[in-house]
Amino acid sequence: MSRISAGVITVSIMSRPRWQRSILKTSGVSGTVRLTAGPVMSYADSWRLTLRGRQSHGSQPENSMDPIVLGAHIVTRLQTVVSREISALQSAVVTVVTFHGGLKENIIPATAEFTLNIRSLDDTVRGPVLAAVRRIISAVDAASGAPEPQIEELYRFPRNLNDVEETEALREHLVGVLGEQNVVDGKPFMGSEDFGTLAESIGVPTVFWFFGGFTEEQMAADDVPVNHSPQFLPVMEPTLSTGYAAAMTAILSKLSKASKAS
Repeated sequence: MSRISAGVITVSIMSRPRWQRSILKTSGVSGTVRLTAGPVMSYADSWRLTLRGRQSHGSQPENSMDPIVLGAHIVTRLQTVVSREISALQSAVVTVVTFHGGLKENIIPATAEFTLNIRSLDDTVRGPVLAAVRRIISAVDAASGAPEPQIEELYRFPRNLNDVEETEALREHLVGVLGEQNVVDGKPFMGSEDFGTLAESIGVPTVFWFFGGFTEEQMAADDVPVNHSPQFLPVMEPTLSTGYAAAMTAILSKLSKASKAS
């Protein structure tokens, strides 16, 4: 649940913004920014799945209903959602990111738990992917004769959808400040940001873009660090000054228009 839907953040009619801007540091050449018109970051759905079995001694598996074996079959079958149910021309990601079961090497546990992270770029893909994941979980569980599993939806991020007109306008301003060679056309990114929650809730034009933080030599390497990697350490300059210049350009380009209009 977002802070907006929970009522932590409210937007009144008097304070309603007319536009939104946001910037994120990511892999890329330091001194450059990357802009994408239309879908820029994906939907994200994260679930926790608790499988229920029957505990037994490890030497007597016939007396158990093993949730680890059940989970292994579900995890394996989930790999076919993207490869066999989604067109190669569309984008989706289904990742099992944690799997926990058991505390002792000679005891088959009563439960096992794993978490899922599911990404998609549009509704025509997101709906079928989520439905397929639920179908596989239920079907494999039923085939094992296990009790119905518990599915907990941890959170959902809407996609970030850049307004095409606003994106192109910002691109012109950034080219004027940073130079055309430093403003790069980007492709949609399967990561997600809660900035999309603001856009979805308020319903105003938004632009979300990225700025790079690595040298060209680092970017040419085989193991470029990515966000959330412990090796992700951008160079200080020109990363910092580029991010600052891009952010101020985005803000001032809109404020100057507002002051002229008033």
